[in-house]
Amino acid sequence: MSEASRSWPIGKTYDGGVHPLTAEAFRAYAAATDDPSAAYGPVGPPMFHVRPFIKMMLAMAGDDALDIDMLRLVHGEHDVRFHGAFVDGTALHVTGELLSVDQKASGRVYAFALYGDVDGERVVEGRTAYFVRAASPPPRKGPRPTPPELPVPTWTVEQPVSVDQATRYAEASGDDNPIHTDEGVARKAGLPGVILHGLCTMAFAARDLLAHYAPDEPVRLRRLGVRFARPVFPGHTLTLQVWESGDGCTFQTLGPDGRPVLTGGVVEVEA
Repeated sequence: MSEASRSWPIGKTYDGGVHPLTAEAFRAYAAATDDPSAAYGPVGPPMFHVRPFIKMMLAMAGDDALDIDMLRLVHGEHDVRFHGAFVDGTALHVTGELLSVDQKASGRVYAFALYGDVDGERVVEGRTAYFVRAASPPPRKGPRPTPPELPVPTWTVEQPVSVDQATRYAEASGDDNPIHTDEGVARKAGLPGVILHGLCTMAFAARDLLAHYAPDEPVRLRRLGVRFARPVFPGHTLTLQVWESGDGCTFQTLGPDGRPVLTGGVVEVEA
């Protein structure tokens, strides 16, 4: 069967179960992302949603019906909308749905919807996408296009990544993909060494955006979305760049070489 005619189970749903939300887990996640906000305990960091969702997200990627080679998989995009806070003592029911499978010459893009409910009320929903590199991608034709020059950011902040950040984040988030903790597995996947979780880099952005626009008021974050552009390595220092305009606020995160590791960042904070 050709890739073009292959049938995918679009609309397939996944049930990730019910997950108790606790102040202890909130604080552990905040500590793993070096977030000193005093708000966490009664409520959780917005990016804490990764903890209850991650096992289902890994199960979706491992669904035999989707034919995903985990060693060629990279997280491509993550965009989340928040309708309420994660509150200590409640429980989040997480579900997902396969939205699309897009075949490209360079690989496949799998997009999933994510839903999180407390007592039947929607608290969080989002879209996450995985890119699976083709085993033999076609050679690139010509040089990469030069990206357009961006204006000077409205503000920036540095984000140090500790040498043990990936290990700490793996424990607090439940994301135990060994490319983040095992040098041998990372090299087998074609990486020079373990890499930081893209969702941890996204959590750094959430931390610093909230510290700037809504200090100690995480419930005001309404949306956060990014594309994952390049891997991040423990021990590096990142730089968050933020642009404010009449249309809202956008951002990206640069690696130490000045190339973006997060692009297309969008953020919405309730006034």
